[in-house]
Amino acid sequence: MRLVTYSRMGVPSIGVQLETGILDIPDAASYFGRKYHVRGQNFLTTMMDLLQWESGIEVVRQIVARYEQTPLNERMMAYPLDSVTLEAPITRPGKIIALGKNYLDHIKETGSETPEFPVIFAKWPSCVIGPNDSIRMPKISDKIDWEVELAIVIGKICKEVDESKALEYIAGYTIANDVTARDLQRSDGQWIRGKSLDSFCPMGPCIVTKDVLGNAQGLQIYTKVNGEMKQDSSTSKMMFNVSQIIAYLSKAFTLEPGDVIITGTPSGVGFVRDPPEYLKAGDKIEQYIEKIGYLRNTVVKSK
Repeated sequence: MRLVTYSRMGVPSIGVQLETGILDIPDAASYFGRKYHVRGQNFLTTMMDLLQWESGIEVVRQIVARYEQTPLNERMMAYPLDSVTLEAPITRPGKIIALGKNYLDHIKETGSETPEFPVIFAKWPSCVIGPNDSIRMPKISDKIDWEVELAIVIGKICKEVDESKALEYIAGYTIANDVTARDLQRSDGQWIRGKSLDSFCPMGPCIVTKDVLGNAQGLQIYTKVNGEMKQDSSTSKMMFNVSQIIAYLSKAFTLEPGDVIITGTPSGVGFVRDPPEYLKAGDKIEQYIEKIGYLRNTVVKSK
């Protein structure tokens, strides 16, 4: 399934993206719950509500099955995709845990040493924006770089799990852009400020559930800036795969439904180029992960 957070006529909601359009989850849960006794919840209004309900994704799957079994002339309306505005799938995650130096090709291009363990840092949840939202250039930096990343969305409380069980705790995957102010990253000696400026975590366009992507390996992943390919790689080049990442992190702290783990970026970032390349106002960024889709954003000056 493709789960989305969207707004229509200014009203936010959550839905499932189908071939026919966006099926509104709260409306469908109410309708099919009454008609077919499908267990639904009338308080499902945000993606966090859905993820924090243990049976949420399975109930949505039942609802979609009922919808698709309903004769076309009796179906409730699915909203055309061009009639809604897609938002970040999780507008305010509980935690955003990020990995650095997790792609072999990126390690090579930066001349870094290969890490023995995952390199982790945090991004503040307040920097999340959605598809087609603007990345705002801060006044304190002019060296803004792109980093396309596979993002894991946690679906169950997860603590001290083994690699063999790690995938059981995933709700699904989305795309994130770990936008980075390289000058602040270097000057600070740690990464949080340079990676957590307002609007520095575009995310979307949807959450593709785990049953579709499994361990999300072998997927094409790329970034284009103004139509020019900058990053083009595969998630198979990760140093630490999804299961290893979750097992490692869960030994340190509890992962909760709605937490997001961004898993590192491949080669092709701007600061290693000769000469270095950085984003500027007006630039259009397109990021893609196979089977998930496209995340597009435009860079603007801060007011």
